[in-house]
Amino acid sequence: NCTLHSYTKSALPEQVLDIADKSILQIGLRVGFPIAECLKLVLEVGLRCCEESPMKRLATSEATKELISIRERYFKGRRTT
Repeated sequence: NCTLHSYTKSALPEQVLDIADKSILQIGLRVGFPIAECLKLVLEVGLRCCEESPMKRLATSEATKELISIRERYFKGRRTT
C-alpha cells in the first residue's frame, strides 16, 4: 500500500529532488541555494510528524523548533520574496 508517507520515506535522501515541486527547485537553483539539503531536512520533520503511531510522532512544539532552526540555517541573511 503506497501512501504519501511511504513514498516520501522511500525517496529520502537520494531522490529528494525527484519528489519536490519543480518551481521550488527553480527558485533554489536560481539563487545558488542548497535546496536538496534543505528540502531533505524539512521532509524528514514532516515524516516524523505523521508517523502512524501517535507515540512515535514528533510533538508540534518540537517540529516548530526544528523548522525554525532549518529556516535560520538556510535563510539567515537572505531575503525571500
